[in-house]
Amino acid sequence: MNEDLNSVVFPVLTDRDTVKGKKRRFRYVLVSIGAFLLVTLVFFLLFKAYQSYGRSRLLEYASENSDLDIISLREDIAEMGFGEEYDELPEGQLVFKGRIFEYNNDILTFLVLGVDSRSGISEEKTPGEGGHADMIALVVLDEKAKSLKMISLSRDTMVPVKTFDKGGFYTGFYEMQLAIQYAYGDGREGSLRLMEEAVSELFYGIPIHGSGAMDWFTIELLNDAADGVTLTVLEDLTARVPTLIKGETVTLKGKEAFNYVQYRDTSISGSNNMRMARQKQYILAFFQQIKDKTRANITFPLRLFGIANDHVVTSITADQIAYLSTAVLGSSFSEQDMVSVAGESTVPDYHEEFRVDEEELIELIIETFYREVDR
Repeated sequence: MNEDLNSVVFPVLTDRDTVKGKKRRFRYVLVSIGAFLLVTLVFFLLFKAYQSYGRSRLLEYASENSDLDIISLREDIAEMGFGEEYDELPEGQLVFKGRIFEYNNDILTFLVLGVDSRSGISEEKTPGEGGHADMIALVVLDEKAKSLKMISLSRDTMVPVKTFDKGGFYTGFYEMQLAIQYAYGDGREGSLRLMEEAVSELFYGIPIHGSGAMDWFTIELLNDAADGVTLTVLEDLTARVPTLIKGETVTLKGKEAFNYVQYRDTSISGSNNMRMARQKQYILAFFQQIKDKTRANITFPLRLFGIANDHVVTSITADQIAYLSTAVLGSSFSEQDMVSVAGESTVPDYHEEFRVDEEELIELIIETFYREVDR
C-alpha cells in the first residue's frame, strides 16, 4: 500500500491555482480597472473644467468690450413702423411687428476676418498700413438650439470709420468702407478691436465674444492640413488658375484654395459679391471637412491653431478653443444658415460703396440675436 502511494505524483499547486491566489488576482484586476476608470474620470472632469473656464472667459470678454444698444434699436424700429414704444415694457425688451423680443443670452458671436496684407499680420504696423479686411463675417453659435449661423458683410459696407494718424493719434470718424477700419489699427490686436467696435455698432451693440483675423496665405495651410476641400467651381477663374473651370468639381490644394477664396476681377462691377459667394461655398465645405476630422480626433482644431499661429491674430485662447471645438462639433450648419447683409452697391467715384438696407438689417438682427418673449 505504501509503495502505491509513493509512486503517485501529486500536482504542485501554485499561488495562482489556489483559492486565495485567485481571489488576490481578481482583486488586482478590479483595482486596475478601478484605477483606469478613475484616471479617465479625472481627465474627463479636468477637460470639462477647462472647457467651462474657456466659456466663462468668452462671456467675460463680451461683457467687457460690448454694450448692447436696445434703446436705439427700439427707436429705429418705431421710426420704420415695425413696432411701438411702450413705457411699461421692461428695459431689455422691444416690440417688433406686434411681438415682444429680448436679447438671446444662449448665443455666442464671433467676428472672423480675412486680411489682405502682402506682409502678413505677424508684426505690428503703423496705422493706415495694417491691410484691409476683405472678408468679414459674424459666426453665431446658439448653444441651446445647437446651431451655427454665418452672416457675411460686404467689405465695401459704408460705416463711420475711426481714424488715426501715423503717430497713432485719433483724428475722428469718417464714412468709409468697413474693410478700411482694420488698416487704422496696428495690424493685430488693435485692428481686431477696431473691427469689433465697428461691426458691433452696425448691429446695435451686439456682444462679440471673440474675434480672429488671418492673412490670405493661411488658407493654403489650413486647406492642406485638412487634406484639401472638394467643391464645384462657381465662377470661371481660368484667367488666374487654369484648373478652376466653372462647373467642374475639384479638390482644392495649395494656391488653388487661396485664389478661389481671395481673387476677384476688380474691373467687373460687383466682383466682391461674386467672391463672397465663393467664400461662403468654401467655408461650408471646409467646415464639413473639419467636422469630420474632429470627430476622428478631438484635438484636430488645436492642431490647426498651431499650424496657422504665425498667420493669425485672435482674442481666442486654447481653453476657449477646447470649449468651442466640442460645441461646434455638435451644432448643425448648412447652406441655409449662411446669409449676407442686404443692401445696394454703387460706384459713385473710383470705389464701390455698399449701402446696407436698414429694414432688412433690423429684421436679420431680430431673427438672429433676439428671442420672442411670451406676453
